[in-house]
Amino acid sequence: MSMATKQATLPRSGAFSKGYNFAYAWEKNAPVTEEQNAAISALSHAVAERPFPVNLEDGGTAVPEKESALEEAGAMDAVLVNTHQFYKWFAELESAMKSETEEKYRLYESTLEERVNTCDDILQQVDDTQNLFEELQSLHSSVAIKTQTLHDACDQLLVEKQRLIGFAEALRSRLNYFDELENASTSFYSQTMNIGNEQFLPLLKRLDDCILYVENNPLYAESAVYLVKFRQLQVKDYV
Repeated sequence: MSMATKQATLPRSGAFSKGYNFAYAWEKNAPVTEEQNAAISALSHAVAERPFPVNLEDGGTAVPEKESALEEAGAMDAVLVNTHQFYKWFAELESAMKSETEEKYRLYESTLEERVNTCDDILQQVDDTQNLFEELQSLHSSVAIKTQTLHDACDQLLVEKQRLIGFAEALRSRLNYFDELENASTSFYSQTMNIGNEQFLPLLKRLDDCILYVENNPLYAESAVYLVKFRQLQVKDYV
């Protein structure tokens, strides 16, 4: 089969086509002469000749040395000069390299997918942590508001307490006039109390103040009863 026919039947794409063109140009521009072919054949015979084992040298099944050498030479010639075998070998090499490259990138893709999944997991954990932080911040704000409300309520209760204390003290100061009836009665009915006692005049002055206060506040409960008792005690003292 001529080179032109082989060129027409072989594929014409990619690296295969480039290799074919290169081999065709190389074979065309560097033809091998008959003498060179004979030298190559002789060299192939010399390389292919190997001694047989002793047990096979005289056996009937041994392959004749000349025939074996010719077959190996033919095989070597086929490898060296057969363009079809060269392109077949080149196609297999290209396929192996392509498969190796694809395998490398598949491993790289698998590694990238694992890294992406890891990053997605980390991002999910970050999102979950952020949600927990936002929830914690919301709870903190709620507690802060409740604490401020409680603080304001305590301040208000403290103000109310002070107001009630003031009111109680004011009420106690007013009720002291009514409580003075018992103290004055005890003092005036004492055997030691007489007009010459130094406590007699201050006690009369206090009794007059109590009568005046009860007269000016008739709305107090039992104020009329206390007024009568104060005046009875006053009359007794003067008598």
